[in-house]
Amino acid sequence: MSVLRIAVIADIHAGETRSNIQSEQAPQLLENFVSEANARSVELIVSLGDNINAASADEDRRYLQRVAKIFSRSAAPVVSVFGNNELKFLGRSETARILDCTLDSEIRDASGWSLIFWRPDCELSLTKGLILSDDDLAWLDDALSKAKFPAVLFVHAPIDDHSMVGNYYFENHKDLATYTNGRAARALLEQSGKVVLVLSGHTHWHACSTIGGIHYRTIPSLTDTFEHSGEASEAWAILDLTTQTIALEVFGREPMRWSVPVRAQEARWRAPMSRSDFDNRMQTLWSKSKDPQ
Repeated sequence: MSVLRIAVIADIHAGETRSNIQSEQAPQLLENFVSEANARSVELIVSLGDNINAASADEDRRYLQRVAKIFSRSAAPVVSVFGNNELKFLGRSETARILDCTLDSEIRDASGWSLIFWRPDCELSLTKGLILSDDDLAWLDDALSKAKFPAVLFVHAPIDDHSMVGNYYFENHKDLATYTNGRAARALLEQSGKVVLVLSGHTHWHACSTIGGIHYRTIPSLTDTFEHSGEASEAWAILDLTTQTIALEVFGREPMRWSVPVRAQEARWRAPMSRSDFDNRMQTLWSKSKDPQ
């Protein structure tokens, strides 16, 4: 059985060190990651965005060029999706030029899988939150019509609306953690029946959920320290895909292993019961019980 092996890294944040992100360690940690990926003979490297800090155009350009130079040592192709930090001062065109990737979202087929690299707008706004545009959703809808089953979607910011309780950055600003209209994207994924996994970064921690038969996972930041008393997480991952299984392993100071079978394309949870149907059902069951507890 052939295995499609992909190395994944998120939120590198190369630049000047901030209070809780060891950004100055990013180049060396990224070198280590590329060496590991080469040693494991991966077929692709995916960066989930926020390769740099949004500090200034000059600083961001310098550090993004350094990141790109390190990525160039990979034996496998490197695909980057854009994070909010790349786009703040450099913009989409310059970011794409430095990282040697396309401006727009794209689909690639490999070993029987469709890999969807989605680059929607991810500009952070304190007044309107993080929002998918109509054009971003239209692109996704069209891409899903062309994709094959099974498919994996890579995107910087999560769309699963998972809990931010305890998150250093986003507990009190959840509208900047996940797309506030992520439900619209999830509806497209579920209607297509093709996507089995969505991988994101942005929130800097492990998170998981399963909605409509689709697994959603976020990968911790390479350089963040908020769980490690000043030590960088050094997180990166290997994603192994076969026609039958999905296996994700995260390395570094926050190790994690997870694997599931690839569901059948037509498999779905039933549509949720209405409140009234649920209440009527429970009342009927309780009325037949001698002990309502």
